[in-house]
Amino acid sequence: MSTLIDLDHYAEEVAAFAGLAAGFVAGSSTLRLDDVERQLRQAVEAGQHTIVWETRDPIIFRPGNLYDGPGREHAPTSFSLEFRCEFSRPTATRRRCRVWQIVHSATHVSIEKEAGGLRFHVDYKNAGQWGPQVHLQIEESPEHGDLPIPRIPAMSFLPTDCADLALSELHPEEWRRTQGAGGMQHHMSVVRNAQESRTLAYVSDIRRQWNQDTRLTRISMLQDYTAAIAGLPDRHGRDARY
Repeated sequence: MSTLIDLDHYAEEVAAFAGLAAGFVAGSSTLRLDDVERQLRQAVEAGQHTIVWETRDPIIFRPGNLYDGPGREHAPTSFSLEFRCEFSRPTATRRRCRVWQIVHSATHVSIEKEAGGLRFHVDYKNAGQWGPQVHLQIEESPEHGDLPIPRIPAMSFLPTDCADLALSELHPEEWRRTQGAGGMQHHMSVVRNAQESRTLAYVSDIRRQWNQDTRLTRISMLQDYTAAIAGLPDRHGRDARY
């Protein structure tokens, strides 16, 4: 089924996340962050039937070296973010309606340091594809066997969620301090509440499907999980609908 998302509310979340993460973005990518924020807002306000929201160039985040544990320094390690999301407006909606269907979403993260790097992506499963509805996958490459597996189940797939994951890994202490700063509380509440609502929707849906089918192990069901969520909830817990 096609899940709905309120892009008006998500655009507000993107703006809030950009405010939180601004100090972690490399100077060369500041305008790129502004561009994706503006691009989504303008598409929503224009009421485009199809919205393709994507990075024109990778958004690069500044390096960190304290990501393994207290006092354990590593070579400076940075990450960059690229994504392409496609949304389609349901035919029955009015132009002023801010709800779209999720058609496709893929966010690519490249983690780099002197000795090499790692690329992975977080996908929203396409129709007819196997694997978890939302999954993290190491980038396919000839040197790593060119394999599309394993697909690791995830609860988050939107670009802001993926950036949050990478910042939490590479800047664990500083990213937490930034979130707790007094001037960041509005940004924090917008992002936190929206993430919580979406995650709870997936957890509840998985539990419901588990309860309906006891013939399979829980892990094997997760590995072929297709969400039955009509509309993702916004930060207020209201499901997207038209």
